[in-house]
Amino acid sequence: MAEKVPNFHISANGQEITVGDDDTVHRITVDLRRQAPGSAELQFSNPAGDMGDSDKFKPGAPIIVKLGYTGETLVKVFEGEIIGTSVLLEADGPRIFRVRAFDYHHRLTRGRKVRTFLEQKFSDIVSTVCSDHSLTADTDDTAFKRDYVIQHNQTDMDFVRGIAGWLDFDFHIDHLGDSKTLRFKKPNVKSKEALKAVYEKPDVKAGDGYLRRFDGRQNLTRVVSKVIVRGWDPSQKKEIVGESTTIYGTMDGDDSAADVVKTVSAWKETDRQLVDYKVFSQEEADKIAETKLNEYARTFITADMELVGDTRPFAGGIVAVERVSTHFDGKYLCERVTHVYSAKVDQKGGFRTRIVGARCGW
Repeated sequence: MAEKVPNFHISANGQEITVGDDDTVHRITVDLRRQAPGSAELQFSNPAGDMGDSDKFKPGAPIIVKLGYTGETLVKVFEGEIIGTSVLLEADGPRIFRVRAFDYHHRLTRGRKVRTFLEQKFSDIVSTVCSDHSLTADTDDTAFKRDYVIQHNQTDMDFVRGIAGWLDFDFHIDHLGDSKTLRFKKPNVKSKEALKAVYEKPDVKAGDGYLRRFDGRQNLTRVVSKVIVRGWDPSQKKEIVGESTTIYGTMDGDDSAADVVKTVSAWKETDRQLVDYKVFSQEEADKIAETKLNEYARTFITADMELVGDTRPFAGGIVAVERVSTHFDGKYLCERVTHVYSAKVDQKGGFRTRIVGARCGW
């Protein structure tokens, strides 16, 4: 695997910053999460102490970050707007100027609202909220309707994130696509991996990623074989009972987490009953049971990993790892992806990509 030279391109308020410019970039960190706004922090050398005067970095200015390698097409990993700057001074140290930006998702944090949505599906509600901020929602149809849903003195972010958490849906912007489209969909654990990352460097083939570090953990604490959701229908004066044993997929594993937990005979009952979730229909109860079963299943295997810098992984996407361990090899859902570019090229510098992944089978 030939060594490559990391490279970047930044557009700040329409002005270009590249390697060799007077604006010396020390470090770029892009942090992308499955259920939260993405962020970018840029760190510059500021010997004259005047970088804060530049209109490139004025509040609200648009910013685009591309990463990759010299001689290759750089890939957009972040687009958003500047929300703040800071200055760091240390005795006998360099003057540092930092720029902080969030993607357009952050606009949902502005202001609190009280409103009621009548006879609507959650997917329709999210589309309405996104359009209020000139954003487009790419949604899965949530199927069931609620008689009413109240947004009670909440920011749009808190309101929709609560819905996404309730349904275990992705709620983020995929910057490899349209940076003004919010994804609101169930996690697609059956999708094709964005890349395969191989641990042992001599075995890395063209097109594969190089896995530099892997810290994986298997844990059955929260895993169950079945979820039962119990509620009450006041209009019909009868109990609502929803249940699920359906796992979305084993992520290339032979057994799902729900199957593995049943093999521990000493634990006897391995289901979980939920009565603290308010459900208003049979359809909703069944859906929430399935959602929670899969949310618990993805705590079965979690991993922190680091790759030689690669722009292909994205929050909510899939990466596959190879040559780690029999049970730990396979696909992982990316809960968080962090790209770090450092001008200091050493064992801990250059360009690297960190991933927090989750897996529901082995």
